Amino acid sequence: MSIIHSTISPIFLLDNVPVALGNDSSTVAVMMQRAKRLGSSSLSKRTVQSEQKRRLILKVATEVFAERGFNETTISQISQKAKIAEGSIYHYFENKEDLLFSIPEERMEIFLSGLYENLEGVEGALNKIRKLIWYHLNFYEKNRDYVLILLQNIRLKPRFTSTRAYALIRDFSRLVVQLIEKGKNEGSIRKDVDSKLLRDAILGSIEHVTIRGSILGRLTKLTPAATPIYAFFVSGIQTHAGSVSVPLQQFLEMKNLITERSTQKPRKMEPH
Repeated sequence: MSIIHSTISPIFLLDNVPVALGNDSSTVAVMMQRAKRLGSSSLSKRTVQSEQKRRLILKVATEVFAERGFNETTISQISQKAKIAEGSIYHYFENKEDLLFSIPEERMEIFLSGLYENLEGVEGALNKIRKLIWYHLNFYEKNRDYVLILLQNIRLKPRFTSTRAYALIRDFSRLVVQLIEKGKNEGSIRKDVDSKLLRDAILGSIEHVTIRGSILGRLTKLTPAATPIYAFFVSGIQTHAGSVSVPLQQFLEMKNLITERSTQKPRKMEPH
């Protein structure tokens, strides 16, 4: 499997990671992974501090980009909010666009590391797909500033497809296909299902709920949509699928909930 699976080393103490930047195992694993890519056999105090500063810049940049938009944001504004010298940012990032593309790279590393943790021990392809849908929505729910700039800024940049962040997104996409193929081999998913089309439909549904619910502010939470999305699709792909009326009704109820709130004035995104 091509996705990077991080491991956590005892050398990384959680106390060394600022609470504001997150101290969960996924975050620590990503910091360890980045150090390995830089060729560090051991992590010095300076290395840890440097990585923490880099993560602070990315966190603040995400907030400012989400609030102002990429074009209206300056490196100076980011440095002022982060309370660091403007020149320090250029020590880590070549320019503003490099900083922008580094955000999805970091978030995808955390996303994938956390996903592996959540899927570990889950038996059966369908159960893994159910968990994946919930995890994906939960991650977007907790990272709304990131979602905002991903959909409204990052994807619009032509160079994004040549970045490592995009390669990580492709790896995730392939993982979904692999889970579907695993279900076919297990006999829980019909052999005639187009794996890539099903992947696109599942991820498209997640993105639709995210755009309507999170970005436009019409749902306070995204995770309640996980069950109806899963039930709707699984009713059509299971080898022993029965009537689709119940899962279809659940899916339509969620769709109606989003539609009912579409007349409300979109709320302003709160910085996280």
